[in-house]
Amino acid sequence: MPEQQSTPEEFRDAWPVPDAAPGDEHAPGQDQEVSKGDQGEFLLNLLSSKSRHTLLPFTDLPRDSLIQAFLGGGANEPHISTLFTTKEQNERLASFIESPIPSHIERVELNTLQQISSNPPHLLIVYMEDKNRDAEKTIEELLKEPTLTSLSVIILVRDQNSPYYQSEPKWAQAVLPMTMDDRALGGHLKNLLDLARARMDLETIYLAHRLSREQLQTVQFTDPLTGLLNRRGFEDASARELSRIARTGETVGLVIIDIDKFKNINDTYGHPAGDDVLRELAGILRDETRTLDHVFRFGGEEFGIILPHTQHEEMLLMTERIRREVEKSHFRAMPKAGTVTISMGALSILPSKRPTLDDVYPVADALLYRAKQEGRNRVVADKFD
Repeated sequence: MPEQQSTPEEFRDAWPVPDAAPGDEHAPGQDQEVSKGDQGEFLLNLLSSKSRHTLLPFTDLPRDSLIQAFLGGGANEPHISTLFTTKEQNERLASFIESPIPSHIERVELNTLQQISSNPPHLLIVYMEDKNRDAEKTIEELLKEPTLTSLSVIILVRDQNSPYYQSEPKWAQAVLPMTMDDRALGGHLKNLLDLARARMDLETIYLAHRLSREQLQTVQFTDPLTGLLNRRGFEDASARELSRIARTGETVGLVIIDIDKFKNINDTYGHPAGDDVLRELAGILRDETRTLDHVFRFGGEEFGIILPHTQHEEMLLMTERIRREVEKSHFRAMPKAGTVTISMGALSILPSKRPTLDDVYPVADALLYRAKQEGRNRVVADKFD
């Protein structure tokens, strides 16, 4: 079978990847400078189109999954599974790679497909006696599994007269006749295994780069005292949400929060107690907001919340619930008093004026000032339209 050569179109398809990888648009703390700059996507740009698409699913991983994938990467040997092979064929294959093949499946049933999907191999070797449409459908269905979309498949055939040797399926990386002598067949398998190892190394390198970038973003965008996003994270998330409502016509809420008489807390109980109050308030804000909301600490005793997809009445209900929850909570850092109250300026931002952060932040800040002037421990709200 003649060796397939890459066309100029294939080379062009491999360059370049988009500025923002899938899933980065909504990543917390991903500002324009970072998304336009060095994201590590240059690693993908160095690869062919097929290899690039093999690694693209890793760009979607959230931080915890990213760490887990990284810690699970870098195995010494690729994991190999075989389908429809006999014991004798497996023994011959194992002699080439000098290790046993742990996943040998002669008959493919539902539970065996689940077994492969739950423990994805790096290389799947399939023996096709003759044209077998049922087996092809089985493999095609297998490759639709999310964990197996990047699986490398090698077809073994009886000889060069096989229809699979004459016309290689799109999902196969290579088709090898069993009539080849041991040296030739072993050499081809060794090359394919080397490619699998190289892919594993690339995955590990890419994961390591992504992980280091995630750690850098944590330092850049996270308040170390409370674990909330900091002012830079607020500016980034605000810009993204305001840009989104300009496109979608939705409403977003901006809430600025200030702890009432926080200086008295520091003076009475000390700054370590004040830090504990800030941490406890951060915990309440996390508990009382949704996953899609963005919660921040600007610095000092000032906090903020961005509420995407939130109408004015919904914002009022949420902010009043937060205010009551803070008021009734006993803060452990203040054993003699325990009561903390907050003032809130809440602004519903409608998209008609295509507002920017410079437009809306002073308005929300003025609402907070009114809440404190009117007696504290209250929410003052308005609309920006």
